[in-house]
Amino acid sequence: MAAALRALLESPLRQRYRLEVASTYRGAKPLSRLLVYLGALARLTAWSLRGRGRIVHVHATVRGSMYRKAVCVLLARALRRRVVLHVHSGAGDIADFRAGRGRLSLALFRAAFAAADAVLAVSARSAEALARAYVVERPEVVPNAAPTVRAFERPAAADGELRIAYLGGFANPAKGGDVMLGAIELALPRAAGLRVKMAGPGELPEAGAKLVREHQFLSWAGWLEPSERDALLRAASVLVMPSRSEGSPMALLEAMSFGLAIVATEVGGIPELVSDGLEGLLVPPEDPKALAEALCGLVAAPVEVARHGKAARRRAERLDAVEVAGRLDALYAGLI
Repeated sequence: MAAALRALLESPLRQRYRLEVASTYRGAKPLSRLLVYLGALARLTAWSLRGRGRIVHVHATVRGSMYRKAVCVLLARALRRRVVLHVHSGAGDIADFRAGRGRLSLALFRAAFAAADAVLAVSARSAEALARAYVVERPEVVPNAAPTVRAFERPAAADGELRIAYLGGFANPAKGGDVMLGAIELALPRAAGLRVKMAGPGELPEAGAKLVREHQFLSWAGWLEPSERDALLRAASVLVMPSRSEGSPMALLEAMSFGLAIVATEVGGIPELVSDGLEGLLVPPEDPKALAEALCGLVAAPVEVARHGKAARRRAERLDAVEVAGRLDALYAGLI
């Protein structure tokens, strides 16, 4: 969500509106997090009271974010502001989170969704999940924007070599890191040309550490700074996304902007961004064997990898910041 927010702040919306950001979550210690949140509520109150024509655009995911942002929505409405509630989670995460909530939590969330002037989702499947979970009428779909990447020369790969990037890490089970490791274990003995670099938040599990020790062309980079991530995407040819749930994943949009072929699960908003056989290959979730088969097939098909990559870049160019900003501009103008 942070990457999506940065893209909006750098979009043409800056030329039309004065944008201000109030962070509701920061820091490692509970007390510091509470102080940040209370400070955000105070800032929201002061900002809302200063003048007319002010819209509060609340960005939320599930778990703790939904609780914090529900209060923000209700506070903004009490202060007579127009409110947009923008949920960035995938359909699976929305449904799973809803299933585990009690009566009081559901009452809070439903009140927040009812109070919002507009409810946005990042994919059609996420919109459907919100409608079912919180009785929301017709959530609008505004996907995340793909970043603009200047043309560059990708380093040439050796014959039979396929450079693969995985950016999901191992902190969030929804990213499918265990599925990635299962697919790698099946694929590496069969395809000598696979070169896999894994990165992202969390710690590499022992099963992954064992694979890294056994295979010289498999590596783990851990958390990457933006410049390091971009360098990885410039060097790779394929992005693998074995997620269990996704909305409009920024890692996928970034990889498409860099012209990578995509191998991903057909969950959440991914099929709305990647057509099977065009920008890449889609496989069922929770299926390491199908993922391994797709990767092994691409090792022997460099022409197909290049074709998928070019199509992915073209698709990303059609979903750039100008397009997304235009949708939000129309929404803001209507609310004002």
